[in-house]
Amino acid sequence: MGISVVVCAKNEEKYIENCLKCLKNQTLKPEIVVVDGHSTDKTFSIAKKYADKVVKDNKKGIGDARNLGWKTAKGDIIAYCDADCLPPKDWVEKISKHMNGNICISGPLFPYDGDTIMKMQFKIWTNLVTKFFSLLGFHYIWGPNMIFKKNILKKYSFRVNFLEDYELAKRIRRVGKIRILRDITMPVSVRHLKHGFLLSVLKFYGSNYFRMKLKRKQKIGDYWE
Repeated sequence: MGISVVVCAKNEEKYIENCLKCLKNQTLKPEIVVVDGHSTDKTFSIAKKYADKVVKDNKKGIGDARNLGWKTAKGDIIAYCDADCLPPKDWVEKISKHMNGNICISGPLFPYDGDTIMKMQFKIWTNLVTKFFSLLGFHYIWGPNMIFKKNILKKYSFRVNFLEDYELAKRIRRVGKIRILRDITMPVSVRHLKHGFLLSVLKFYGSNYFRMKLKRKQKIGDYWE
């Protein structure tokens, strides 16, 4: 049962090397696939040093980039993390132990940088999102820490470019078990946080969620930077 880790990245030269080093040092070695969003910095060349496969996306957004990632990968299990993540050395090994009987797993995020206020904002944000979706009877999976059986991705794939993790999980939960596991943790950067972050991100998440819920035809926002 091979595991491939897909990292979608654009202009991440300051972060991606540390992420890829963490993946190279896993106790259980995965295939590493980087999908580059036509970076204008050194992201692509850094990825070539560490990844098994590096491809450029089709300029159609993060959902399409995630699809290109699993299509490029050879593993039966596809794990996603972001370029600013620092996967714990046993992350892949734990994934291999938990995927039997599950079609998708995810776990909590926690910040490895930022000041006390930023870390507090991050905790409030993640708790609010988790509780919001749990009230809807749904476990929210986090894009920087989500793992799928490849055969599920082949059948369903990502369709949108924001809340793509939620939208896919909402469809596949009808055909198998999705589990949120406390020991599948992922350290992430809080570099995007700033004053007013909490209100702006909740507004952005909320508006896109209700657009999908109401099945309007507006284009859902793209989360590539």
